[in-house]
Amino acid sequence: MHENELWLSCKAGELRGLEGLYSQFYNPLANYGGKFTTDDFCIDESIQDLFRRLWQNRHQMAYAASVKELLYGSFRKILLGNLEYNSSRNPHSLSGEHIPFCLDLPDRHPLIAKSRMTDLYGRWETLLQSLSNRQREAMYLKYYEGIPQERVGDIMNMHSGGTHSLLRTALESLHNSFGNFSLLVLFYLLKQS
Repeated sequence: MHENELWLSCKAGELRGLEGLYSQFYNPLANYGGKFTTDDFCIDESIQDLFRRLWQNRHQMAYAASVKELLYGSFRKILLGNLEYNSSRNPHSLSGEHIPFCLDLPDRHPLIAKSRMTDLYGRWETLLQSLSNRQREAMYLKYYEGIPQERVGDIMNMHSGGTHSLLRTALESLHNSFGNFSLLVLFYLLKQS
């Protein structure tokens, strides 16, 4: 069943809609959460909390143009709250640069020679350290999750102009360090991770 159909089913009070959304989004949300923390218990609890709240508030839910983006944004807020990046203490904390975001590549890929891969990994690790946490998160959401740029800003609590600037700066940095071909290889590998 498509995510919009599952959303409407959940909104109508059908448990199969909630179960379908949970089944479809648990692993991607857990993967996204793993970019913020290695605390699997906190990630799992945050996902459980997201779907509990979704079920409890199903009657107040509006139509979602993109269920995926809504779930990612809500999950991010819950997870960061559980990790004590609490917006009540600092109104900018949920979008602040101090929130860690780890973006890495898979260990090996059969299409690339081992020596070339070792070189790419070394350069990638160095470049990742030069990018900000927010740049890494924005790139992950846009290029790995396929979320449109304007919606990435919504998830990260940023204005669209800030998101555009953030991604542009990150891409320029990647391009200057890797060039066009290597950049395409890295995006492919990122999609595989």
